Amino acid sequence: MQPAIAILDAEELDANAWRPSSCTGWPASSRSRVVVAIAGLVRAAGGGETLLARAGAISSLHTMRYWSTTDQQWRPLFLDAAALAGPAEGEQRWGDFRPSELMAGRTAYFWANDSRSGSVVYGMRVLERSPQRIVLGEENVSPVRALGLTVFRPTALQTVVFAQRQTNDVWGLYILARIDRQASSFVASGHEASTANRALALFRYLADIPTDAEPPAAR
Repeated sequence: MQPAIAILDAEELDANAWRPSSCTGWPASSRSRVVVAIAGLVRAAGGGETLLARAGAISSLHTMRYWSTTDQQWRPLFLDAAALAGPAEGEQRWGDFRPSELMAGRTAYFWANDSRSGSVVYGMRVLERSPQRIVLGEENVSPVRALGLTVFRPTALQTVVFAQRQTNDVWGLYILARIDRQASSFVASGHEASTANRALALFRYLADIPTDAEPPAAR
């Protein structure tokens, strides 16, 4: 079943005076160019440990596919990815993060070769972790560049994942993704559909379902 999806651009966000809730870990004063919200139920046999294992499986990120509104076809989100020992791209690379390593308050770093923008380092912070609820925040630690220009400064791309146990192995999964207002308007404007499709790919990846299943969030 397709999860519920909402896409809000800057005009709509300003009209509703939207500000991020404190539970996201985002600054309340931050202003967004686009916000995407995705919510649905997923099955996770093994509970939170299973979801954390999926989130920590960095080497599998190259399997994620999203619908490109530019190319009008499914394409890989990342060409390669690896866990890092620290926040710099030159840090030692190692295996995937185990659930036991993803403890509340810790930030795990990973490198990804984005199929559009090339090498980017991300930080994944465990905001909450309990048998009933998991909250993960993710943001770019390094700048995102295109055509020799910085189009997204550090922390301009942020995602937060809320996972709440419902019954037995059924969890409610809620994802918020945003582009900061200070991101380059040259790239960020009109990219609401792309942001939504990338967020949907993450939802499906965590839900362990095909990421290129029809339909995409937007065409």
